[in-house]
Order: sequence, then structure tokens, then C-alpha cells
Amino acid sequence: MKTKKFYKILLLEIIAVLAIGAYFFIDSSDIYRWYVGNTDFVKLPKEKCDLHVKECSITLKDGSKITLEIIPKSIPLMKPITFKAKTEGIELNSLEVKVYATNMNMGFHEFLLKKTAKNLYTGSVTLPTCVVGNMIWDANIIVNKPTKSIGAIFEFQTDR
Repeated sequence: MKTKKFYKILLLEIIAVLAIGAYFFIDSSDIYRWYVGNTDFVKLPKEKCDLHVKECSITLKDGSKITLEIIPKSIPLMKPITFKAKTEGIELNSLEVKVYATNMNMGFHEFLLKKTAKNLYTGSVTLPTCVVGNMIWDANIIVNKPTKSIGAIFEFQTDR
């Protein structure tokens, strides 16, 4: 006959195996996204600001502000382009960026803008080329706060 001690040890072993399995199979960013919910975006239409000409600003739903500049202004394909974001009311170590084409599947490009100075974040990416041309892209800049996720969507066109 098995004792109470045997069942307690068996229960602890099962909990340990489940905890180790969860550690290896569950992504912490998925848990965070489940906890805070979907990102609440504000989109700046391309007609309101052209990143080929100047930097563009968006006021987020919490009142903070993100200003984005892309260098070089021609926004070429198959060459590194630098994203510079300035923030007001946001102080983080990095900003998450997701870039994707809206008029054709050109892949999903994720990278971080790292803090280089107070309220200034920079990062680079190389976007793929397309034989069709006139690619329209969205750059989602995501601010992950402890209890919510907010973001800005900047639309731009690559190398004319």
C-alpha cells in the first residue's frame, strides 16, 4: 500500500515536470501579449506626412508622442535604412518595430530601436526588393508598457 508521502512526492514531481515543460514551450512574450491584450494603434495616413520629405509625428492614445525619421530620405530597397524615433512622455530601453508591405507579401521584418540618448531611439533594417516597384509599407512602432501595449503606424513608400 502506498503512503501519503509517496503521493506528495509524486505530486511534486508532476508539478516540477509541468513547470519545466512550460518554461521550454511557452514564450514569455506570448504571455505578456495575453495579459495586456492587443496593441492599441494610432495610424498616420501617408497623405498627412511624407517620410521622404521630413520626420512625422503621431500622438498616441495615452497622450505620449512618437516622431519618426527614416534615413536616407529616398528609402531605398536592398540597402540599410535607419529608423530614428524621438519620444515625448515615453522612457524605455527600446522600442519594438514591425515593418511589412501592405500591397504585396514582402515578409515581416521585426527589429528593435535601441535607446541612444534621452528620448532618442535608432535601429536599421534592409528591406527586400520587388520587381513591381511602388511598394507601400507600414512601420508599426510598439510601446510595451507593464499593463498595456500602444503603438503608432507610419506608412511610407520605398525608392520611387
